[in-house]
Order: sequence, then C-alpha cells, then structure tokens
Amino acid sequence: MSGRRVSRVEDLIREEISRLLLYKIKDPRLSAVTVTRVKMTGDLKKARIYYGVFDDRLDREDVSRGMERAAGFFRREVGRVVGLKFVPELEFEYDRSLEYAQHMDQVFRDLKDATGTGDDEDAF
Repeated sequence: MSGRRVSRVEDLIREEISRLLLYKIKDPRLSAVTVTRVKMTGDLKKARIYYGVFDDRLDREDVSRGMERAAGFFRREVGRVVGLKFVPELEFEYDRSLEYAQHMDQVFRDLKDATGTGDDEDAF
C-alpha cells in the first residue's frame, strides 16, 4: 500500500476520533483525552491509536477502560468517514512520549537553574 495513502488514512482517523472525543463522547473518563497520533499497518486492517491525558486527576487505567469501551462506537463512526472496503480494527495505547517531553522540559529547567543562566533567552 502506498505510504501516502496510509498516511492520509491515519490523518483521517486521528481527526475523526478527536472530533468524536470532543463532541460526541459523554464518558467523563475521556473528557481530557487527546489523540496524539495514529499508526496503521500497511494493509490498512489495523490502526493503533495513541492518546494522551491532560488532566492529572484522571486515572490512566480508567481512561484506558473508557477508550476500550468506546472502541465499537469509534470504529463504526470511522467507517462512515474513511470510506475503506474494510474498517480497520482499532487498538488504543497511552502515548508515553508526552510524559517524556515533560520530563525533559523539567531537566532543561533544572539545568538552566543550576547554571545560573536565569532568563537569558540566548542560553540555548
């Protein structure tokens, strides 16, 4: 399958699930969930949906259960939008890259404080 087509389908799925989370899903466990990326198999039969949670008060396990519970709804709605012969199977995975980015941001802040560069914007 063309890499361009796979990429286009990934974008469509990401946009549709983001829209559904924002406007259609009523589950409070999913109120602060955002889709960070989608990776598909080359045959377009499976899509792994990576998501982040932007509310520290929400339990990641509860969010995961909420995403799995909504999977059928997501798949049905994605099928209407994407227009593929077969609607891909959806798998959900928490995106740990957000935590890593926050960790690295803190490391840089600590480094900046330790070196005494203060507010000097030209330090990096």
